[in-house]
Amino acid sequence: MTQGQWLQPRHGSREAFEKDFPTIATSQIDVVCPGCRASVKLTRRSPNGKSGGWCQKCNRGVGT
Repeated sequence: MTQGQWLQPRHGSREAFEKDFPTIATSQIDVVCPGCRASVKLTRRSPNGKSGGWCQKCNRGVGT
């Protein structure tokens, strides 16, 4: 499994994450959360093609 990275802004809210990554991705990638080491599915896609997911445990956005 690939190591994930925090998405910027570092202290973004879930609402800001969903606004920045509005499209739900059909293909999901699993990454490791850099904080708690849990598996995070990258289920959202930004308009410029970046994938992102939300770590429920850390309450932060994760990407690659």
